[in-house]
Amino acid sequence: MAHRCVRKFRLASTSTLPHVRHVHVTPSCRAALAVPIAEFSTASSSSTSYSDENPLDVIRRRKVEDFKGLLSLQTPNHNRVWGSYLELLEFFGSAKVPLEIHQSVLRKCAPPAVHVRAVFARRMAEGQRYTEDELFESRFQRVIRNIRAAGDTPSLEDYHCVLEMFAAVGNYKGSMMVLREIGRVGLVKEPRTYALCLQALCHRLTLPVWHLYRPPLVAEVTEHCLDILNEMSANGVQYASYNVDLAFRILKETMNMEGFTTLLRHAYGVDLAYPDRSPLEYWGQMRGASSSTESQANLPMQIPKPLPFNLAAFNTALDYLGRAGDVSKLVQTFEVITTPLNASASNSAFDEEDDDDFGVSNPQVAPYKPPHVEPNTTSYRLLLKWISKAGHPVFARHYLLCALEQEREQGRQLREWARSRSPEDIPSPRLSVTRSLFLSVFWYANRHKNLELLRWIHVKVKRVIRWKQFDILFYETIRGRWIESGVYRPVRDVEDDLSSDQGEDLPAASSTSQFSSFFSPSSSLRQPSSTQASDASSPFAVDLDAPLIPPPKEPKKLDIDRHLHLLRRDLAELQEFEQHVDDIFGRDMQRVKERLGRRVWVGKDIFLRDVGQRTDVPKEVWRDIVTFRTQAEIEAKREEERRAKALERQASLPAPSVPFDEREEPPHKIRES
Repeated sequence: MAHRCVRKFRLASTSTLPHVRHVHVTPSCRAALAVPIAEFSTASSSSTSYSDENPLDVIRRRKVEDFKGLLSLQTPNHNRVWGSYLELLEFFGSAKVPLEIHQSVLRKCAPPAVHVRAVFARRMAEGQRYTEDELFESRFQRVIRNIRAAGDTPSLEDYHCVLEMFAAVGNYKGSMMVLREIGRVGLVKEPRTYALCLQALCHRLTLPVWHLYRPPLVAEVTEHCLDILNEMSANGVQYASYNVDLAFRILKETMNMEGFTTLLRHAYGVDLAYPDRSPLEYWGQMRGASSSTESQANLPMQIPKPLPFNLAAFNTALDYLGRAGDVSKLVQTFEVITTPLNASASNSAFDEEDDDDFGVSNPQVAPYKPPHVEPNTTSYRLLLKWISKAGHPVFARHYLLCALEQEREQGRQLREWARSRSPEDIPSPRLSVTRSLFLSVFWYANRHKNLELLRWIHVKVKRVIRWKQFDILFYETIRGRWIESGVYRPVRDVEDDLSSDQGEDLPAASSTSQFSSFFSPSSSLRQPSSTQASDASSPFAVDLDAPLIPPPKEPKKLDIDRHLHLLRRDLAELQEFEQHVDDIFGRDMQRVKERLGRRVWVGKDIFLRDVGQRTDVPKEVWRDIVTFRTQAEIEAKREEERRAKALERQASLPAPSVPFDEREEPPHKIRES
């Protein structure tokens, strides 16, 4: 009976079906692909073309097409991409998957680095750890191994993708291993490759660490940084502006003077031992290159083109030398670079000497243009700050006078241009004497009770206040004249734009704590916060897409509204500072008098400048010198002042009116009566 029932079942012939579907495979739920709706129509229309192929090839083709559709999305789910990639490997094997799919998976199997940085910062702010980077690292390793198993070599961009993720989480050890692997596979490293490794080192220094573990961490990071710089110099890699910026951040944190001088010598061609001479490495390589054509061909690889030594690099060098406490080299660098000698003056001394006694000493062997930078407000502020902290009041007074004189000369030139030129032809001022220039010198004078220096500062502050008041009146008149003549029209309100402007052009990074707060955590994973992007102390604020050698910046033009706003702000700060200096000077003067008075009262000698030696001073003489008064004299003085004020009030009151009947008759009426 059962056999008879089975015979009644008949399968439909292939001609009655619209198409033949030989095999139907249902993937598991955890690895199922969500194919877009638009692809179903294309699948049904193209199924007739697959009918003549091997069913396994059809499945593989569909898997590849579906996976490519997933990878074509702008921001696919990285876990979904990885699951589909593993399923594809089960069908094909790593040797048969196309290279472009491996490379796409390498970029899509983890979130973008900018999103990882935001999540990482938020977790750190909440006191939690971010551990997903270990999962992403294992995925990167497997994809790279699959590429090699297929007989291909990962490209440099593939390794850059891995380095970006490591930099986002501060994995400097992984970055250094990737850097060594790039060298083993024979790829030519680019400046961006080294920049990503330096970025990981910078990021690791900003992360919290147990205070006992920080010294070895700083030493290890410094060693890796020096290895990168030495490798770049040995391979003749062109230094980029972002590489130097990141290296400066690391060396400023670790205070490695050898690495700093090496970086300046190789990146900018500036030797701090002889700032007005070309480094000796350039002399020897240039002399050897001029002797043979073979060396001439290898010259660009041996001597990369140095970066222009601009104002930002100059201020960074001053700050670093000041932090290191090397005042002599700090002053030498400032003087030589701001006022360099011309070529004829610098070479004449060598022409007069016997070159045979000194080896190769002719600077003409290596044509060299000494660096020259015009200092700005930040340059003088850093110079005065570190000189005052080192305890050199003579240097501090000298360079403060230099800043005052340069600002005065600049003001004269600017006022002359304002009278004779149009606003578009007037450059913006470079230097302005502000309260920040006086603060460092004032700190030293107050700390050491240097009354002479305090009095001198007080006089100079009042003089600068008069200069600012005169400049404000002058530029207000010029602005009104320009508006009347139609050559200038205010286009915006600068009060709001400059409400938070501090007038400084150097990022403040005076301590490790400031360096550690490199960005604020983002509340959104898809849109990084503006605070993070604008924080100049962040290692990710460096633009890795900038040109290797930055183009020269055009000089800024005078914005008279901004200039007037800055003048008014500086004037208000200086007036407040002048009152503070006056109070501190009186307090310090009183304390010095009291301290010396205690010595006089116990019969000890004191030093008198008019006498020129230490001598015993009687109490009565000392009271007259310092104008001390007894309590009775003080009370009498107060009573006298009180009476004088009372008489002044009485004199200011109106005279009392006289009644009509008590008024005196005029003389002519008295005679008539």
